[in-house]
Amino acid sequence: MGFENKIAARHLRSVRGRRQAVLTTAIAVVGVALGVAVLVIVLSVMNGYSGMIWNRQVGMTPHITVRKPFSERIEDYGGLMQVLADHPEVIEVAPFIRSEGFVRGRPKGRDPVIAGVMVRGVDPERVLRTSDIGLHLQQGTMNLGRLSGEGKTASYGMVIGRFLAEKLGASVGTDVFLVLAPKDLLMTQMPPLKRYRITGIFDTGYFEFDSGLVFVSLSASQRDLGWGGEMITGVQLRLKDPFEADRISVEIRTVLSETHPSLFPSSWMYLHGNLFAWIWLQKWASFIVLSLIVVVAGFNVSSILIMNVTERKREIGILKALGVTPRSIRRIFTREGLVIGLLGVGLGDMLGFSLCWVQQQYELIQLSGEVYFIDALPVLMSWTDFGLVSIFAMGLCFLFTLWPARNAASLDPIAAIRFE
Repeated sequence: MGFENKIAARHLRSVRGRRQAVLTTAIAVVGVALGVAVLVIVLSVMNGYSGMIWNRQVGMTPHITVRKPFSERIEDYGGLMQVLADHPEVIEVAPFIRSEGFVRGRPKGRDPVIAGVMVRGVDPERVLRTSDIGLHLQQGTMNLGRLSGEGKTASYGMVIGRFLAEKLGASVGTDVFLVLAPKDLLMTQMPPLKRYRITGIFDTGYFEFDSGLVFVSLSASQRDLGWGGEMITGVQLRLKDPFEADRISVEIRTVLSETHPSLFPSSWMYLHGNLFAWIWLQKWASFIVLSLIVVVAGFNVSSILIMNVTERKREIGILKALGVTPRSIRRIFTREGLVIGLLGVGLGDMLGFSLCWVQQQYELIQLSGEVYFIDALPVLMSWTDFGLVSIFAMGLCFLFTLWPARNAASLDPIAAIRFE
């Protein structure tokens, strides 16, 4: 330990004998700690939210969707599937039918309940390879095949979200009725009412999906809509790298312009990219605004050093008279400020980590899914964020030590000793 460190440590230890100095130092340490804790908590929450959006929304959404304008029907899609599957960046392709309708259930002891839903007709094996629905199955399996009956009276399997199941009072094995309204249905016609059996319940944690999305088989959707067996709404693609979706969609558009000019691909980044941009902007805008807390704490560190310089003019004069260079004087007071900043940063990191860990484990802060689309405040801690915040806070503390340290180094030793 150099003599600068020894003197700085002795100055800090001597603070304990002065109540006013102890209080001022404690305020500075707590100020830095609170600033650091708030920053790491906010960044962790933003990470959690963006991670939730990615894992749940984008995980349930195809990386690229190929369809016609206005979701018109695609006929004889076998050749289209082969063209899309031949792209080297595509892992899997899956046909789907997208439609809207109503599900009717009868909870025990209550009147029938009707809920509007978005219906996805899919191939169950392919959809498991092109989305993360299998990871979110809470009960049952992805069994969408025919369970009983024949033809128009056949009963098929259906997979629904957790909130929708609670609303309908349904569980695995419960029968519900689905109504789809085809576009070409006349106003005087009654849409067909078809029986389905719940074979699986998923829970993505994303309220919009869990309350209004159902999966049925392609053949069941084609029957309910009155379509032929070779008609679909579109094809969804799973890519090796989802962040290359925009580039790959342009390449696919070029290929389709020759073979299927009426089709167009759209990437998840085109559909949801503005949401991720908003999250990124919110994250760093919050960081900039909340960093003012650390700046205020830095002023406290500076005021402590100014007070120390004022109280220790005689000691500074004696040190300079003994041959201590101005550079060493600057180091003494700079290191005092850095120690205060280090204590605050360490305390802030521990406080921020503890609060984030508690929220991760116990989800104490609950949210209304109908308003925020999630059940609890999401938190995802990143050591990179902790490191960047710590470096940022220490850098500010260092900057606020420069002026008091410079004043101490510029004192005239004769004037300082004579003044005392």
